[in-house]
Amino acid sequence: IYYDKYCFEKEQKSFENIDYYRQLEKLNLKTKSIELQTNWRLSIGLGATSVYETSLTLHYIYGIPYISGSAIKGSLRSFIINKYFENDEDKALKTLWFKEIFGSQGNQGKIIFFDAFSNNAKIEKDIMNPHYPDYDEKKPPTDDQNPRPINFLTVTGKFTFVIGVKKDFKIKIGEEEKSILLFVEEKLKESLQEFGIGAKTSIGYGYFDVILK
Repeated sequence: IYYDKYCFEKEQKSFENIDYYRQLEKLNLKTKSIELQTNWRLSIGLGATSVYETSLTLHYIYGIPYISGSAIKGSLRSFIINKYFENDEDKALKTLWFKEIFGSQGNQGKIIFFDAFSNNAKIEKDIMNPHYPDYDEKKPPTDDQNPRPINFLTVTGKFTFVIGVKKDFKIKIGEEEKSILLFVEEKLKESLQEFGIGAKTSIGYGYFDVILK
């Protein structure tokens, strides 16, 4: 990241040696996969512990950028709480279909969220530049403060998102009944396009576009 030096290739050209998705096919699950393209840059793991103050999520075996299943689940969960329950988590946890998907303290969720990988991930250096680094409650922003540039890494590429369930069944959302797997597939696609994932979504990072085939 500093002096344009990386410990891995900046462009991941092939995912052929990783049989992750082939292994998923051997599981006795009903699955749905969604292929989406970043519409700009994705910042994942920015706040993780690092000697450089900023970080990037790399898979501990493959050494390439990826989006963890837990991050995907958490992002979708927040999106649905916002969309269906007016950002009221307590209200969501009293709703059966929500608990069927995500689980609760007393029940395990039925949907499994797998890690998302890319077969053409490209690493790009980015910068954030606080203009008033000493600004706090005691000191106002003033022109005598020097900007403090901070480098960090971002990812662009086409990612494959996979969800699964042991046995598909219908859930009731209001007056409508829908396959739990189909509903989560639709909402995950919607969430990644409208809500985004990762850091800095409020300024345009972490959003995806559907790939037209």
